[in-house]
Parts: sequence; structure tokens; C-alpha cells
Amino acid sequence: MKFPVRPNISVGYTKNLINFLQLRLTSGYQRLVSWDGFNQGLIENWANRGKPYAFQGGALYFDIMPQFLLFPQDHVSNRPRFNAYGGVGLGAIFVNREQRVYHESGDKISRVNTLTSYIPLRAGISYRVGYLYNIGMEGTFMHTFSDDLDGHLGHNFRNDHLGQLNLILMRYF
Repeated sequence: MKFPVRPNISVGYTKNLINFLQLRLTSGYQRLVSWDGFNQGLIENWANRGKPYAFQGGALYFDIMPQFLLFPQDHVSNRPRFNAYGGVGLGAIFVNREQRVYHESGDKISRVNTLTSYIPLRAGISYRVGYLYNIGMEGTFMHTFSDDLDGHLGHNFRNDHLGQLNLILMRYF
């Protein structure tokens, strides 16, 4: 689990369907940077196969999911002080990255784009701080269907995934 942590930002819209079920749309951006602790032998091995040893870029994502509330709420004025929620959905992610392949005379730098689908698993807790506001924390795991978000297609035979831990501010309309 040696990887750099970078910030993300997202905006969501949630529509109540019934008192314990919501439909949520989320869109956002996450900064991506590779780990830089690889030894020279591994970097040269990757270079022989044309694989990058470093990359940086960002991921734009959009998903839709049903979201279930632990404590039902009928109306904004009749909601519990604490609540918990979670859901599973479907989304699309676009990664734009600059990657570096080692070469003795200087790194070969290229810009690469990857588009894939993902399944977001999201859960969170919220606390009512006013009539129209909640604050909270939520975690999201993005199970992607691509092994090429970092430029190492087929290196470890597992797909690349993203994880997020967010502080949230909710406003009711």
C-alpha cells in the first residue's frame, strides 16, 4: 500500500425517491501520481518492454447509483440528526496522464488517455448542522474494468482501482 495520496473534488446531486431510497449522480476530478520508489533494475526491465516507470495526471469521473438510507427521512424538515447511507452504481472514468519511459539518453515522455467504466461502492455518515445543511464523511471505492490507468497494461494482471475518503457538505433545496 505504498502510494501517494492526492486530493479530489466532487459534486453530487441526490433526489429522494422514497423515504429510504435516493438516486445519486456524482461527478468529480481526482489527481493521480505514481509512486517513485522503484529500483533501477525494475525501471530498466519496464523500459525494455516500453512500460512507463512514472506518470502523473488526473481522472474525471461520473456515476449514478441508488443510495439507501439507514434512517428514513420523509422531508428535509423531518430528518434525523445522524444518518448513514450507502450504495452501488455504475460510472465512467476518463484518465489523462503524462507518462515517462526510462531511456539512457533521456526519458521518453508521452501523453495517454484511457476511458473505462467502473462500479462505485460508496458509504457515508452525515450529521445535521442546520435546517438545510448536513456535514459528513464518506468513502468511495471505484472498481474499474481497466488495467491501463497507470500505463502498465498486463503487468500485474489486475485492474487499477481508485479509492477516496471525502469530507462532505450537503445542502438541501
